[in-house]
Amino acid sequence: MAVKRGNTELNQEIARIFYEMADLLDIQNVRWKPQAYRLAAQTLESLHFSVEELYKKDGDEGINNLPGIGEAMTKKIIQYIHEKKIDEHERLKRSIPAGIYSMMQVPGVGARKASYFYNKLGIKSIDELARAAEEHRLIGPGFKIRAEQKILEGIELMKSEALRISRNKAKLIGDKIHRELTKLKEVAEVITAGSFRRKKLSIRDLDIVVRTEKPEMVLKKFVKMEFVKDVLGVGKEKATIITREGIQVDCRVFTKNEFGAGLLYFTGDKQHNIWLRKIAIREGWKLNEYGLFENKSRKRIAGKTEEEIYSKLGLSYILPEKRIGEVKQ
Repeated sequence: MAVKRGNTELNQEIARIFYEMADLLDIQNVRWKPQAYRLAAQTLESLHFSVEELYKKDGDEGINNLPGIGEAMTKKIIQYIHEKKIDEHERLKRSIPAGIYSMMQVPGVGARKASYFYNKLGIKSIDELARAAEEHRLIGPGFKIRAEQKILEGIELMKSEALRISRNKAKLIGDKIHRELTKLKEVAEVITAGSFRRKKLSIRDLDIVVRTEKPEMVLKKFVKMEFVKDVLGVGKEKATIITREGIQVDCRVFTKNEFGAGLLYFTGDKQHNIWLRKIAIREGWKLNEYGLFENKSRKRIAGKTEEEIYSKLGLSYILPEKRIGEVKQ
């Protein structure tokens, strides 16, 4: 029996670690091994099923039989499945100066540049790298001003990413909120939307969409729940809180007739929602988070479910993780 298609996030994380291990070995001028790690990473990236599911089904042998995955790689993959770490990766990180490792994490830098900045230019940290780029001290043979700008952009991106949390941590927080909300008799349905529902690997904040016929009552109870550390705002249709873990959560409430439209609106990215609104406008309709309406009569013609709205717009249902910009069908 073949392994079913499934979540491949774990594959991507192990592949990221293997790529990083290859870079760390490159710094140490180790031959052959870096290419082996990159080949294993490419195999993991290409799988349409979870390597963890393969392990559960076929054990060590199933992983060992993958292209480019030998016995040594198999052991590392299995360790990550069980422990969420790889000992050899941790050892390699400790084997190089902390300054090199931190600069490697900046998008657009990489192992070789980080090693050059550290060993040749005496740059020991990301802050020192930023100052050197701003003062144009990185310019040299084959290194132009635009490259310095890209490094500064990479540092800014890295800082913004530091404010994000992993999908797994976001799921734990979302599940806790879901359990508490579904205990309320006024709540009919709860779904975590936003980038979490689009299956992004890291999350900045959570969007919780609730179906209820008593919106204000639900929000008043929501802001008093045990997971709430601070309340940033509460109104008739939305409340924003900070959880005890320091994560911002927006809770948005919709009635039965609005719920599908609200879920649709707060799942797709900005460009996807713009695309859907343009399609609605061409038909003489208006689409927002409360439903699909006729312009003249203002009559709601869809809104209970996402499927209903997509169908009215002449589209097949689009999976949440595909709702990025325009989607060709």
